Amino acid sequence: MDLDLLLFVNRIAGHSDALDTLIVQLSASPMFKGIPLMMLVWGLWMVPHAQVARRRAGLAATLVTAVLALAMGRLLSMSLPYRARPIHDPDLSLRMANSIDHNTLNGWSSMPSDHAVLFLALATGIALVDRRWGIVALAHAAIIIALPRVILGFHWPSDILVGGLIGMGLALIAVPLLRRMLLDTGLFAWLEARPGLSYPLMFLVAHQLGTMFTSTRTLLAVLRDAVL
Repeated sequence: MDLDLLLFVNRIAGHSDALDTLIVQLSASPMFKGIPLMMLVWGLWMVPHAQVARRRAGLAATLVTAVLALAMGRLLSMSLPYRARPIHDPDLSLRMANSIDHNTLNGWSSMPSDHAVLFLALATGIALVDRRWGIVALAHAAIIIALPRVILGFHWPSDILVGGLIGMGLALIAVPLLRRMLLDTGLFAWLEARPGLSYPLMFLVAHQLGTMFTSTRTLLAVLRDAVL
């Protein structure tokens, strides 16, 4: 079933240069991936609400959970047995979108999808804060995040499913716990009373999540190469 679904979805690729370009951009550009969700988080933060402290604490807990989810996704992909991505299996005869070839993401394990872990954790956390916008975030995760990565052969559908379940499960457990901790310990009130500290920190976390920590990972790779 995994293979059948992959081949069915992959048929979208390779027919139109314009469509291929759009799908590749959806899969790669932060303007389609993380930034819209960070804009949503900031929007929900600023909108007046009867329980503004609980709402904002839930959003803060969602951002922290998202960082944990991305770290978990990368850790699992590096520690679990290596699974080749569909585009690295020449026997599948996948349709290749323009600018994508069999060397794309070479050496990166397919299971689980760290994109699915991150964006399903974010969407679930947002849903716990605001159900209506949570549905929008879940649709974004399915259509903008997951679907293009299967169409392009970056992931098997099961990679997305497993990653999504991990992200959702983590958010369902961590967001309520972190929200309660922020409120009950007074930490959230302490941070709210210090916007000169809390808002720059929130901006930094939102920026890094919006770009999936690309700049941080690049810097760490440079430092690693310099040391070694």
